[in-house]
Formats: sequence, C-alpha cells, structure tokens
Amino acid sequence: MMRINPIVYGFLVLFVFFGTILAFQGAGIWSVSGKVTAGGDAIQPVAADVNTIKGWMTLEQISTTYNVPLAELLAHFQLPADTASTTAIKDLESDTFDTTALRDWLVSRTQPVLEKQITTPVETMIVPTQTPILVTTPVPTEHVVPANTVTGKTTFQELLNWGVSEKAIVTVIGSDLPAPSTIIRDFVTQKGLDFPTIKTALQTEVDKQK
Repeated sequence: MMRINPIVYGFLVLFVFFGTILAFQGAGIWSVSGKVTAGGDAIQPVAADVNTIKGWMTLEQISTTYNVPLAELLAHFQLPADTASTTAIKDLESDTFDTTALRDWLVSRTQPVLEKQITTPVETMIVPTQTPILVTTPVPTEHVVPANTVTGKTTFQELLNWGVSEKAIVTVIGSDLPAPSTIIRDFVTQKGLDFPTIKTALQTEVDKQK
C-alpha cells in the first residue's frame, strides 16, 4: 500500500480547510465579523430592545432605528454639533457619554407619562365630557458617573489611586505599565485591543478594592 508523505498530507489538510472557508465566503454564507450578517449586511440594533446596541454601532444607526434626531442626541450628551453620523459610539465615550448612558436615555424617551383623565360633573341629563389626555415626556436626567468608575478618560494613575495594584493592571493589559498619566483608552487603542473588554476587566479590579 502506498504511503503518503506526512508533509504532503499536512499540506492537503490545510488546503481543504482554508479552501472550504473561502468557498463559503464566496457564496455569501460565511461571516467572521460580528458586525455583519452572513449575507454581508450590517447588523442593526432592534428598536424594541436597547440592549442590542453595541459600541461599534454608529450614531446614524441609533438615530434611524430609534427615531431620534441626531442633533437632539448630540445636544443631550454635550457632544460636538458637527460630529459625523458615521461615528461609532465607542469612539465618543467620555464621562457624560457611553453605551450604557445612551441605552438609559433612549428608554426614558419611550416612557411617556399620561395625565390622569379628568371628568367634570355637569347638570342632570347632560352627558359629562372628559378633558383630553395630555401626553408629556419626562425631562431626561443628567447622567452622573459613579465614583471610581473606569471611563474613556481614566488614567493609569487613577487606577493606582483607587487601590488597584500594578501587577493586576499589567495582567489585564498584557504588557508593562506605561507612564501613570497615560489615558487607558488611548493606550489600549494604540495596542490594537478592545477598549470595552479591557475597561470591564479593570473595573472588576477596582470593585475588588471597595
């Protein structure tokens, strides 16, 4: 019986594996990105569920899906009025704006308060009429970031001040600690890492100090 050279066999296995992936991608039924469907269409947030909003989604997607004027959104969160609609949410994170704050605000806009129905009694034999029901929208409350919360402007020095050890920080970011005055988000972005993931891990370390 003929024996196949191990090197040739390994090459054939890799060829079949990657060839299958390329074939499925070419057919439009394989997607390696969480931002698009298998057909290549951009994943949109669900109007009935604000929890489907992701940090990589754009302001335009939020404005269209939740029927909120872009200008109103920018004004509420004190963002620059000339911010492009194609800007991703995660690129605008600050002490006053992040994905969680955006979700809370959108929920508050969809919960109108109905005034109580008022009926005024009149003389006998006359059918009482009721006043129109007034619909009011609650005034959004200012988003206040709790103390010791990791945001897009937090520095490594603040983490150290909050009691997080240098060893814990190095473990999370996977590299040596930079200058303490460095903003965490800038450092993580330069390293090509996902800021929301790193922020969550660092927040966990902060919470351990409470």
